[in-house]
Amino acid sequence: MTEERLDATTAVQEPFCIEDPIDLSCVPDEELVAAYEQIRDQREREHTSCTAGDPNEAQTANAEGSSGTGDTYPNIRRLFGTAFEREKDRRESRSWTEKAGGEMQEWYEAARGKPCTWWVKNHLVSRHAFNGCMACGVCTSQCPAAEYYEEYNPRLIIDVVLSEDEARLVELLKSETLWYCGQCGSCVPKCPRENNLMGLISSLRFLAQLKGYHLFSARGRQQYAARHLWGGNLWNRACSLYFRNADAESLPDFGSRYAKYESDVDQQMTRVGASPDADGQFGGRKVPPETLHELRRCVAWGGTLALWNRLEELALEEARRMGITIDEYYERVRSEG
Repeated sequence: MTEERLDATTAVQEPFCIEDPIDLSCVPDEELVAAYEQIRDQREREHTSCTAGDPNEAQTANAEGSSGTGDTYPNIRRLFGTAFEREKDRRESRSWTEKAGGEMQEWYEAARGKPCTWWVKNHLVSRHAFNGCMACGVCTSQCPAAEYYEEYNPRLIIDVVLSEDEARLVELLKSETLWYCGQCGSCVPKCPRENNLMGLISSLRFLAQLKGYHLFSARGRQQYAARHLWGGNLWNRACSLYFRNADAESLPDFGSRYAKYESDVDQQMTRVGASPDADGQFGGRKVPPETLHELRRCVAWGGTLALWNRLEELALEEARRMGITIDEYYERVRSEG
């Protein structure tokens, strides 16, 4: 562990640390969450100039809402994506589910035991997503994913749904096909029947994960890692994509210019008035705990936790079947495919 990392956690009672936490299974939920929040909220006073001593640019940044001098929270970057954060999120998700309950939570729990064809007709998104199909193929012709993946044909997804054949629908839910869609929405405005194929696919993906059918495909299994990437960002940082997620080392195709930008991303963001991991009003800011709490209430009451808890349940079962830890399973599916 680095000296910087040790300094960041000295205010927290041992044995909690960020990089290499001990077995947390015996730590009470409230103690674990409190330790995470204490680490996250540790402040660091920082003074930065927008460019090498340029007072004009510093004045501009101040006017646009980035003070250049203020509190930053360096542990936010150190916490995201760690086993510590994932374990904390598992505990909180279960706790919030028990406290929040709600109509949607109960509906999703009941829907797990229904046929897939029932879901298509009753889920709020899928039942409003299509109005019949002319088999014109315009959705496929407009689809970037269909151009890239020769085996992907969005029109055939509609065909399976309209067939009301349970076996065909289950086969679709177990396949890689559902996960090829990039959710760009190119198909939606072009459909003469005003179908929302993007929404339908999103609904079917939800169903596949509730039923556990996602485990039959590599991209389906990767949804467990996605839950802790996008879901972890939403739950802890109030955004689905944290500005540090796209690191240049993992994305060499972004090129050398992006690598240069990413190497100095805090300074670059501050120059345009953002607040990377800092108090402020603009991009990258640390969201106040009370605001985060309100967002979490929306997530909980909307039923999303039913999906997250189900993913955790199935991932743990798979990890035990393979004889590995849940964190080893996470790393395996994250890098699969």
